[in-house]
Amino acid sequence: MSIYFKTIAFLTMIPVMVPNLQAQKNVESQQLLWTRYNLKININDTYSIKQELEERTYWFPWRQHQFITRTLLDRKQGKGWNAGIGMASSLQSLPHDPEIPITETKAELRPMLEIGYWSPISKILGLHHRYWSEFRFFEQANGPFDFANNRTRYKLELRYAATPEINFKAFDEILLNIGGEIVQNVLDQNRYGASIQYMPFDKIGFEVGYINWFQQQKTGVDFYNRHIIRLTIHQNINLKSHKK
Repeated sequence: MSIYFKTIAFLTMIPVMVPNLQAQKNVESQQLLWTRYNLKININDTYSIKQELEERTYWFPWRQHQFITRTLLDRKQGKGWNAGIGMASSLQSLPHDPEIPITETKAELRPMLEIGYWSPISKILGLHHRYWSEFRFFEQANGPFDFANNRTRYKLELRYAATPEINFKAFDEILLNIGGEIVQNVLDQNRYGASIQYMPFDKIGFEVGYINWFQQQKTGVDFYNRHIIRLTIHQNINLKSHKK
């Protein structure tokens, strides 16, 4: 259990460090709204398919920022572990400035690997660990996609089940860039936030939360500090046959 407390202590220091970075660097603050549809198809007791669609827009002023879709085949490994493999695609609207009209869009493909671990603390409280590795391919001017770099992510999330229908979540996530072209922004970004999830039915529910996204740009001295409201619709579809 001590490793969990050390991990939590490390992650909780990151939001404390952010104001110091802001004092020393050039920081641009932005407000965004993310709307997400999260579908989980349970094939059987072992395998499931996860599909996510997310539209990201600036809020003040309103303008599209990014559209992302993710598809993941997940397998339960036992003892709280799961692993998955999948593909994500992204379409960014550039430049990253809501005050400027969209001048171009850039497509990206991300083959990805995921490992998750659920560590219960009590019947209503637990920690979820997610290790995520993305291989980023960007569309080039002449058409094909070229490999850019790997981005590895670690997310620690605390979940509290207040009732069978209501869950509270708080998380912190670190994203690291790995590759020969990465010089300044190895520590790509830190995201932390909290949300409340309400599942009035077994198969459908809703979630609303806040995310702070602090990201270093390639220059090494410029940063984005993004304040995000995220709205999510969750849907579960069960394909397992039930025996009477």
